Amino acid sequence: MKNIAYIATAFPVLSETFIGNEIRALQRLNHTVKLATFDTRKEGGQYDDNELARSAIELKSIGWRDSLKMLISSGRGLQNAMQFVNQQAGLPKRSLLWYGAKLAVFVKQSKCQHIHAHFGLASTATAIVAAKLTGLPISFTCHGYDIYKTPSDLPLKLSNATFAVAVCDMMKEDMKKLAPSSNIVKVRCGVDVSKVENVGEPNYQAKRLLYIGRLSETKGLFVLLQALASIPKAKRPHIDIVGDGPLKQELHETCRILNLDDVVHFLGAKQTDWVNTHYAHYSGLIAPFIVTPAGTQDTGPLVIKEAMMLKLPIITTDIRACLEMLNNKADNNPLAKVTKSGCSLSLAHCMTEFLDMSEEDKRAMANLAYDHLLTHFLIDDQVKYLSQAFENSHQ
Repeated sequence: MKNIAYIATAFPVLSETFIGNEIRALQRLNHTVKLATFDTRKEGGQYDDNELARSAIELKSIGWRDSLKMLISSGRGLQNAMQFVNQQAGLPKRSLLWYGAKLAVFVKQSKCQHIHAHFGLASTATAIVAAKLTGLPISFTCHGYDIYKTPSDLPLKLSNATFAVAVCDMMKEDMKKLAPSSNIVKVRCGVDVSKVENVGEPNYQAKRLLYIGRLSETKGLFVLLQALASIPKAKRPHIDIVGDGPLKQELHETCRILNLDDVVHFLGAKQTDWVNTHYAHYSGLIAPFIVTPAGTQDTGPLVIKEAMMLKLPIITTDIRACLEMLNNKADNNPLAKVTKSGCSLSLAHCMTEFLDMSEEDKRAMANLAYDHLLTHFLIDDQVKYLSQAFENSHQ
């Protein structure tokens, strides 16, 4: 068992359920986790994260005297930290060193033995500086946009980490290409099925589909709206969109232009508890992921696993991460309806085919997906790999 310092950019964040899930799973393995963040939010996250948020430390609360003392007393650690600070280009050097010192103070005061960061951006850079100052091992987890959209000094960070965590095979391969000598561990984001025990099943006969997630570029929502508009009105499903994000206004306007306001309903961001009590109104989940022109894409979307957990049949696309989760099959996939990414006509055809499926076929597909989830995506099983990596970093 280890005493582990976690650093996250902000906590809690409603759409980032994976951090809280991971910490609680580590605690069940008798690890102690101390959480630090740049932005501690006392509300706005998942209810399950409130207890973690109350104990989290905001780095700016660490006093300047303790931070300065850490820099002065670290000896060669300061030289090592400065070498990394000067090599990286993503953050102002003085600010990075100062916040690294603050995190190092927190780590020492908490008697932590390992530092772990989520997202390979500012949190990881700060964790590396703190690790240099304290002489502790350091690791970090990437989640997608920190590799495929806004990477920052990633090869340097990989080379300075004790190990790094990829959430899928695709990410692991790409991280290894960036830093061939780095130590990459695959730990999938998992779900806790105990939270939905003894619940009912979806309404497999309903002509209503559910979307859950950020209203952002990689989610394929504009393709979804175009697909919906191409389906004859009498056959169009109703789609409830749960989530918020930067494309909200543009999506509303597109719905108006395409005359879809009668079948598309924007419900805003919701707690997981809402999903767990309302999914029975839907016949399936719609997750039309795309790869953007810049190459940005989702990696191991947790919403697919959450749908499996609820036995909610899945309509999604053939991006690499989805195929990896669904046994690398596109056509005739027994676990989900999978269509071509970015193609509205293919998605329209896929939705129509799904709605025409019998109740028995939808239930059979959902049950197969649930069994697949139990084998591959339980959070406690996945976190064991991370726990072992923590243990190995001290050998």
